[in-house]
Amino acid sequence: MKAARVFVIVGIFLASVAGARAQQDLSTQLSKVANSNAVNYLSPLLSAWGADLNSGFYHSADLHDVLGFDVGVKAGAVVVKDVDKVFDFVLPNQISYTYQGVPVTLNAGSDYDNVIPGSPTAVGSSTGKTVTLKIKDSSPNILLRGKTIGTFTTPGGFDLKYAPLIMPQAAIGLPFGLEVIGRFVPNMTIGNNIAKVNFIGFGVRYSIDQYLPMVPVDIAVHFMTQKLTVSDMDDNKVLGASGTAYGIEVSKKLIFLTIYGGYQIERSTWSIDPYSYTDPFTSSTIKASGFSIDGKDKSRMHAGVRLLLLFVNLHADYSFATQPVLTAGVGVSFR
Repeated sequence: MKAARVFVIVGIFLASVAGARAQQDLSTQLSKVANSNAVNYLSPLLSAWGADLNSGFYHSADLHDVLGFDVGVKAGAVVVKDVDKVFDFVLPNQISYTYQGVPVTLNAGSDYDNVIPGSPTAVGSSTGKTVTLKIKDSSPNILLRGKTIGTFTTPGGFDLKYAPLIMPQAAIGLPFGLEVIGRFVPNMTIGNNIAKVNFIGFGVRYSIDQYLPMVPVDIAVHFMTQKLTVSDMDDNKVLGASGTAYGIEVSKKLIFLTIYGGYQIERSTWSIDPYSYTDPFTSSTIKASGFSIDGKDKSRMHAGVRLLLLFVNLHADYSFATQPVLTAGVGVSFR
């Protein structure tokens, strides 16, 4: 599960930048813009997972009868766009440099470019970009014009075509046209004691067509809220996600097939807690504040089809949104 790798990605990001080759304090100066670069680096991946998180709540607007239920596994996958594979690496507004024993203050824009384009994001190329920090030929500092004052390599990504997320789900029918949905993953260890992941979600659906007996389709509304937490092995939270969604769905059953679709308003947010890393040159600990990333999708239209063979339920749908999502599921269903 690639989610575990996000647990260490900020540390990898900072450590790779800390490998700057030049005077020893360049890595420390780059840490001043670590947060903005980490946000840009992680946003495409976490925003995609947020869209996955808000997917696959239903496969029919025909709710279960009382105590009817289904249990299954949902898998969402956002198609990664080329524009999300790279970002502009931001450099500090000023860099202190010592030239022939004389301290010099260099300024972004006039002395060097303030952004380095084409650095891979977390979904981009697995090969990082080697950056040469070179002083412009037009720099006011005549002695340093054209000189290289440092190099470093930005982190590579995971080279993803899709950003997938798997979610177990169960639903049970209640009286009065209600149905409750649950998603749950117990606290589990990922990888070789890399991190712990916990996932829980709760939702409710309500039948609308029960008040419209002459309508030839099933109609329902839904609300869902979810929370995912990634912690270190000492149970300190490092990464968290929350998602909420509500919408309306319509479906029509045709013997074994059910065609369904709907509209949904949603929100997802990922939070990175404050973190720190050790500068390999100075062995000092550099601390950075946490940050949050909001998902790009605010609403979506989706359409899909379900195949029900006895008790086996197979379904797939596609969401039309800022970040389109392919969702598929398999499970057992008892009406």
